[in-house]
Amino acid sequence: MRISTIKLGFFQLCLMIMLQTYLNSYSQTSGGGYSGSYLLKETGARQIALAGAFTAISNDPNTIFYNPAGFASCAPVPMIILSLSQFDYGRNYANLSYGQSFQEFGIGVSLTSFKSGRFTARNSSGTEIGNLTDYFTTIAIGASYSTGVASFGVTAKYLNNSLVGSGISGYGFAFDFGSKFDVFNLFNFGLGIQNISGFLKFNTREEKTIIPFRLRGGIATEIPLSEPKTVLFRNEIGLLDSLVQPPPEFILLSFDAQFIQHQKYPSIVLAMELTPIDVLTIRGGITIAGETDGLFQFFPMTVWGMGLSIKPTFFDFYNLFSIDFSLGKDYISRNKIFYTIGLSLQF
Repeated sequence: MRISTIKLGFFQLCLMIMLQTYLNSYSQTSGGGYSGSYLLKETGARQIALAGAFTAISNDPNTIFYNPAGFASCAPVPMIILSLSQFDYGRNYANLSYGQSFQEFGIGVSLTSFKSGRFTARNSSGTEIGNLTDYFTTIAIGASYSTGVASFGVTAKYLNNSLVGSGISGYGFAFDFGSKFDVFNLFNFGLGIQNISGFLKFNTREEKTIIPFRLRGGIATEIPLSEPKTVLFRNEIGLLDSLVQPPPEFILLSFDAQFIQHQKYPSIVLAMELTPIDVLTIRGGITIAGETDGLFQFFPMTVWGMGLSIKPTFFDFYNLFSIDFSLGKDYISRNKIFYTIGLSLQF
């Protein structure tokens, strides 16, 4: 347990350093609404439960939405994640992600869709002109390279926005860059910038609509609660084989600081993932400091999440299969909560 104590101590020290840095480096620029805000939504059942504190973890295909450097940390076999978020008033957000590492390289692809729900449109006189539905679609592809202790990645995103029923549509592009570092095998440090050169170009106007960028940094450490696990399975020719996996029981601590262009203050998120038994994981995350109505506040409750993951185990089936469920905050829903279910499969 001495290693675990050292890791926890390093984690606490880095957390305090990052907290002080972010509190002293906020921007004085403020702004109103902006295009492409759906790109700032948390994506994936696991990530929503962690309130988005995933920059330094970034070890599954949904890293494409947080830190593309994490592709090199994905499993060396194909992994697919499917998730669906359900909101009030007919809104939903779905994504399908694939990720895999190849020695020092990693790649990933994702398809996301956000539907706003149907609403009644009116002209300037207040007369109804029809029912409209807003659709947002994003196709992203990313890649990363790892030196062993450091990883670097990039994601390119194609954006499409269609207001069905009006003839209005737009397209655009954006790029994400990320890095991830293994600090003496004690904790991970992640740093990234999202939506660089991001824009949407609509067919109703000549100028492009600029999408705000987001800076994010985080640290994460895992404290094992058990020994590594040996899994028995049948290989391709039917012979009994074994696979050594990391300790199945652990505590994962993660800390993220995020700053979105036009905001005055960064958001600071703390999250934890607890696996008391190898078939169950419990997660939770909360914003411990951030902006509310232009003012800095501790525990503003602007973003929070909770959830769990169930990982069934079957003899002769070594594939990692999990079902995830999470809750998160939504400002528009009547009860201020939205629900997400996810399915992960590693081949």
